[in-house]
Amino acid sequence: MKPLTFWNKIGYGAGALTENNVQNVVNIMLPLIMFNYMGVSPILLGYVFAIARLWDTVTDPLMGYLSDRTRSRFGKRKPYILVGAVMSAFSFWLIWMFPEGKSQMWYFWYLTATCLLFYTSTTLFCVPYISMGYELSMDYNERTRVMGYRSFFVNCGAFILPWMYWFTERSWFDTPLQGMRCLSVISGVIFILFALGPLLLTPTVSSRKEDMERRGERERYERIGVMDIFTAFRVRPFLILVVVLALSVFGLFLVLSFGLNLLIYYGCGGDKEFASRLAGIGGLVSAGSCIAAIPVVNFVSKKLGKSRALMLFLLLGALGNLSILVLITPAMPYLSVLQPILGAVGISAMWMLISAMVSDSCDYDELYNHRRREGIFGAIISWTCKLGYVLCSIGGGYFLVWSGFELELGGGQQPGTFWNMRLMMSCIPAAGLVLAACTLYFYPLSRERMLEIRDALEKRKTKDERE
Repeated sequence: MKPLTFWNKIGYGAGALTENNVQNVVNIMLPLIMFNYMGVSPILLGYVFAIARLWDTVTDPLMGYLSDRTRSRFGKRKPYILVGAVMSAFSFWLIWMFPEGKSQMWYFWYLTATCLLFYTSTTLFCVPYISMGYELSMDYNERTRVMGYRSFFVNCGAFILPWMYWFTERSWFDTPLQGMRCLSVISGVIFILFALGPLLLTPTVSSRKEDMERRGERERYERIGVMDIFTAFRVRPFLILVVVLALSVFGLFLVLSFGLNLLIYYGCGGDKEFASRLAGIGGLVSAGSCIAAIPVVNFVSKKLGKSRALMLFLLLGALGNLSILVLITPAMPYLSVLQPILGAVGISAMWMLISAMVSDSCDYDELYNHRRREGIFGAIISWTCKLGYVLCSIGGGYFLVWSGFELELGGGQQPGTFWNMRLMMSCIPAAGLVLAACTLYFYPLSRERMLEIRDALEKRKTKDERE
């Protein structure tokens, strides 16, 4: 396999802006618009997300399986990436085209239907895109560098997300819903433009049978069957990474779905304009910190190895969550923009290192099971991320209710309500990150072990070619 060029890495990384935004934008904006403006119950919204994610348990693994088995001169991944990006843009616009003045259950069913279409579309894009990254390089350290480019564009997307709520609150629009409809069109264009990166700039490797036979790859993909979706969980390093990812997403992203309400009504006393501006600044600080952390994560992973480096950065993320108790305060609202810094380091490490470690798990799978399941592994990783985001949305809704928060009271909540919100938003996510770091202790693939696995695979390939 030829070394990747700078533009190959840029092209693959660009798709991450689309991936990040389609995975997060609905989780962030739907509760804000539907709860704060339309008055729909956060618990009902949680069930909308839960139904969509149950659907993902079917579509994500199926997409991974189909992607691994696709035979095309454009490769296994690119046809799906193109269709998925276009469909995601259309279905995201459709979510916001509901009429006003309907009942809560009417909105529940409308949002359920449109979100099912949207998340099916994102599956078409995200699963093949994620899987593509696992097969771009066979080098232990270059895999981390590739995921560094992906992390860069993920965080470019993170510059955009916090300002979406601010955009919908502008006086240019009669209502936040009108602003959201305008924003959905702009977002759709962005989805498609950045999806062109992996389509046009990454190497195109034909997956037609005759071409795979010539490269000696056909057998390891022809072996893949439907049951391999389930047996993927028997690959021990991969299973550990799935658990770590689920805990990390919950620990790092719960703040996004729950934290803005705390900032609006506690930190800013109900001033949505001021809060939206602080959230935007905080988002810039977070995204900038994530980008600044990329070379640091790359350096530390070279010194300590991927698993130990990730363990360290997740623990720093836990400290970032605990800092909420101090940094979100009505006495000094601007302190809230500093809170995301430590969490941002954990986010950068999560995107870079877990993805690179999944690539290593694909090598492990090939050595011991004689097949490569990048598509299936990518599907499970994608679904785990989505599940984590939904748990954050559902958890955020329940935490609002359990804390005693009442929307009509605004900044004048009952005594103890804001303390309950701060405690839940800091300690529960921090516990998730600590558990994720502890789970990494059992991850078996060190740098030395991966060199042994690559050597064994190369010897096997040479032996097969001679025979």
